[in-house]
Amino acid sequence: MVVKEFIEARWKAIIGGVVAVIAATALASTYDLIKNVLAGQLTGDAVQQIPSQLQGPIQQLTGSYDGYVWSQWFSKNGPEILAILAAVLGASLIASEVNKGTIFFLLSKPVSRDRVLLTKYLVSALILLGVMLLSGIAILIAAAIVGHPQNVGGVLISTVLLWLGMLFVLGLALLFSVLFHDVLRPLIFSLLFTLLLSIPGLIPNATLNAWSLTFYWSNFAAYQGTIFPLKALLICLVAAIVPVALAIPLFRKRAY
Repeated sequence: MVVKEFIEARWKAIIGGVVAVIAATALASTYDLIKNVLAGQLTGDAVQQIPSQLQGPIQQLTGSYDGYVWSQWFSKNGPEILAILAAVLGASLIASEVNKGTIFFLLSKPVSRDRVLLTKYLVSALILLGVMLLSGIAILIAAAIVGHPQNVGGVLISTVLLWLGMLFVLGLALLFSVLFHDVLRPLIFSLLFTLLLSIPGLIPNATLNAWSLTFYWSNFAAYQGTIFPLKALLICLVAAIVPVALAIPLFRKRAY
């Protein structure tokens, strides 16, 4: 069953992994270019050649390489890309089986429904972890190549923290996948719910940020290796468990 799940998710994993690695590598490689733009060291023609998606980061450059990489990947672009991958993986876990009619075959096996659900979930969780580790490695390699080696421990703990955050999105998509028989609604509802939880974080207020779940998905001090984000890890872990804990009893009672 594990092999079956990996095979069915292989194209989602490959496409998501390629996009994430390319984005992480690009962000980790463009700091000096953007800094030169700000310093006025490039000609007008060279500035015109910069991709439009990099114009935003130019305005948000923090002045330090580690601050730039953290803010652009772990705090912004990484969660956006990986949340979509998590939602796509989770939305099809049960709903696609129902659509194809293979849910009856799965439930006819001499294994509990809990095991079926958790196996499918854990395979997707491992795929997410693999994609995030590859992205983290890409950042470390790109940073070393451009002459800005990063704290390996900080990148690792930031990757794990972001992974736990993405498990919440995956769990939400799984829960909606149990509730609905189509893939589209779990995908849309999981992303919308995640967006709603992140809205307080859009307001520049520390008190409101503390109530935003996405606020705990990244931590600059942890990325720098100066602290261990125990509170953020625990909050993200609990948040990841809740939707899965709700999906299990619901899946037990569903009639297919």
